[in-house]
Formats: sequence, structure tokens, C-alpha cells
Amino acid sequence: MLINRPFVVTPMGTRLCRPSELVLDVLPLPQLGAFTKEDGETVIGADGKRVN
Repeated sequence: MLINRPFVVTPMGTRLCRPSELVLDVLPLPQLGAFTKEDGETVIGADGKRVN
């Protein structure tokens, strides 16, 4: 059976990243630029800060 989810492995851990912004929890360095989900929703703005 295929898994339609991205697995991300970093020194901080392994995460099944669905929804995609869960990858931010296991990145070793903070997100410095914009992060937009595949549906167009902005999670992190160009200033590197969460939009929520």
C-alpha cells in the first residue's frame, strides 16, 4: 500500500508531514523566508514569522 504523505527526517526527529507545516517542527534551523502550503495558504510570511 502506498502512503501519500511526505516523511521528513532531520537530526531533530522524523515526522509524517501532513499537513505540510508540520515540517517546521523538525527543521534544525528556523524558517527564514515565506512558507506557503500547497493549497496557497500562507503559514509563514516573508519576514519569517507565522501568519496565524
